[in-house]
Amino acid sequence: MIARILLILFLVSAAALASSESDWASIVAMDAGPKRKPSTREDAKMIARAHLAAQKSLIDAFLTKYPAAPHAFEAKQKLASILATQGNMDNTTRPVNEALAILGKLENDPEAPAARRADIGFRRISLYLQSLRGREVEMRGAIVDSARGFVSKYPGDKRGPRLLVEVSTICDGDPKLKRELLEQARGLSNEEALNRRIADDLVRIGLLDKPLEVKFKTIQGGTFNTADEKGNVVVLLFWSAESPQCLMWMKKFSRNMALLPKANLRVATVSLDSKRSEVTRRMAEFGMDAWPTSYEGSGWESAIARPLGINALPTVFILDKSGALRALNAQDNYVAWVEKLLRQP
Repeated sequence: MIARILLILFLVSAAALASSESDWASIVAMDAGPKRKPSTREDAKMIARAHLAAQKSLIDAFLTKYPAAPHAFEAKQKLASILATQGNMDNTTRPVNEALAILGKLENDPEAPAARRADIGFRRISLYLQSLRGREVEMRGAIVDSARGFVSKYPGDKRGPRLLVEVSTICDGDPKLKRELLEQARGLSNEEALNRRIADDLVRIGLLDKPLEVKFKTIQGGTFNTADEKGNVVVLLFWSAESPQCLMWMKKFSRNMALLPKANLRVATVSLDSKRSEVTRRMAEFGMDAWPTSYEGSGWESAIARPLGINALPTVFILDKSGALRALNAQDNYVAWVEKLLRQP
């Protein structure tokens, strides 16, 4: 009799497992994306939203029906990703916060392997950074704590030093904190490329609040030297016509610079390009013809940019009227910096 009962229980469990595997396969199959092809951009958004909603419904049903199934942990991960995507698509915070809460619970699950918890922790912090939408500086303390918390919680994880370096990018307004993060990352990193980036970043920090002399021959046929610009606020832009991201940013930059007072303001640029024709074309397109511009044709090996630790584009240096470097990369707040420095005697 007991053997019969055990057999029945085994068969029921096997049937439930087979059913959960089948339902899970249906969820995974939707990772391939919607089958219907969009005809317009708006149509694509509508199809994507519908597809995400359908997959979310399947996951919700799966977790209700099989809360302890072998794939329950993965299902919750997928649910968090879908909620985050929906929140970003609709520019709403509630789904993103729900996703962060799910990831937080998964990360603290004692039954999950350490490597998996580390993956979840990294995903949670990445999503948190994405959700800030322009509030990175305002939330800098919380972000730094999250990055350092990850490094402390998962020692030896290669993503730790990378995370510290990435977070350091929002600390230009606090050079001491930026240096601390970079030096902490350098002490943990075994990656050659990351260590080169850290070395560049430390070079730039060392230039801050000191007189900076940059001299070059211009594409227009003259010579530019920051040492000759005492009394002017100097905006020194490092850019490339070969970078789509850089070009998108420069459209707005050129418009905003045209609105600022012309007196005591000088804009100069350093092109890290390999094709002169593309540089001059973009200069004309953005109304930059009058800005003294360096073109060496050597890309990242620019004799001007390399000693200054330039490793990302665009980079915006701003010098005050005495010629001292005051902003390491004012990519997002150059207008505020220029207006502030123009008011200073």
